Amino acid sequence: MFATLIALSAVPVSIGQTHGFRLSNQARITMLTCSPGDELYSVFGHSAIRVTDPVRELDWVFNYGTFDFSDPNFYTNFVRGRLNYILSVSEYRYFEQEYRREGRYIWEQDLNITQQEKQYLFDSLLINYQPENRYYLYDFFYDNCATRIRDIFVEAIDREIVFDYDVIDKGQSFRELLMPYLTEKPWARLGINLALGLPSDKTATPWDYMFLPDHMMELFEHARFRQNGNLSDFTPGSRLILEGEELPRAFLRHAPLWVFIIVLLGTIILSHFNLQSKKFTWWFDRVLFGAAGLLGLLIVFLWFFTDHQVTAWNLNILWAHPLHLFIVFFLSAKKNFRLLNYYFMANLVLLILLIFSWPLLPQALPWAVMPLVMAMVVRSAVILRMFKSDILGAIKFSRK
Repeated sequence: MFATLIALSAVPVSIGQTHGFRLSNQARITMLTCSPGDELYSVFGHSAIRVTDPVRELDWVFNYGTFDFSDPNFYTNFVRGRLNYILSVSEYRYFEQEYRREGRYIWEQDLNITQQEKQYLFDSLLINYQPENRYYLYDFFYDNCATRIRDIFVEAIDREIVFDYDVIDKGQSFRELLMPYLTEKPWARLGINLALGLPSDKTATPWDYMFLPDHMMELFEHARFRQNGNLSDFTPGSRLILEGEELPRAFLRHAPLWVFIIVLLGTIILSHFNLQSKKFTWWFDRVLFGAAGLLGLLIVFLWFFTDHQVTAWNLNILWAHPLHLFIVFFLSAKKNFRLLNYYFMANLVLLILLIFSWPLLPQALPWAVMPLVMAMVVRSAVILRMFKSDILGAIKFSRK
């Protein structure tokens, strides 16, 4: 996330040409914060560093949020969490052009730094841009386009930067920090909640909050330099340099919840019909448990076969696990009644325990899927009721 989703930007000048390049006294270094976009890749906003020098006719943007589409392993590395992000350099006019096209806001914050600090920071950025340094392994929470900027400010500026953490709502988890950005994207919100594991529910430190560009802008807005016991403002404030557009509102913010409530109601009606008519619609169970099994496969893949640390230890595996895929192949086969009985008895107990412990779990499972889990409880109970009533011999299997 936080990527601009553009190919590696054209570099206005080679590193060789900038060796020993001296900024004039009129040079400015600022931090750019871009508002969230409508596309999922841009929904959390973006940050970059701008270096302007009218004397040198220089207006560059150093952008830690780009990646190279020409990489032959781009999609494989992206899925497996092994994608290298790149520090790119482009002219500001091209950077603004992209955000103007997307209708996004850009705020700018000047840095109250000395000429010597500007030069050292600029030199550090050029060193980071060298081919052997410009690539880095992206980490969603701890190493992204925002944290890279925070870190180079702290490391390259000689004076201590003191943050006022009272301006933020401390004590939130990483997952909680993400959710406000997904309010108008209910299905994306659900998908991300299902994919993120227990590490996402760790309480973020105030320092960690700056993995989100908005929070980093706010914290630097109230930050101060401390030197020889004296405090001075890090920035004189932020100003809007590109007017954007308001993001569209979701038609139904709770669409997943309503969809799964309808599924639950349909499950109850169908189950009543099954028990009354003694006809069992196995196709429905294949769809219901098969879908949960496919989700379980995805959870296992993200947990064990990728380098995404935030998708490990995912407790959604308690209700959506690959064993459901295995069991659907045995549905409607009379010789597997004992296996099905044991399986759905264990499944029923597990799901009931999960429902009652839902708010107590260390991971925040999405409430929107609760009706879906309840539908799985209903179907498991119906199957067991069939066994218990000893009417299996009279069941007419519907293979619709």
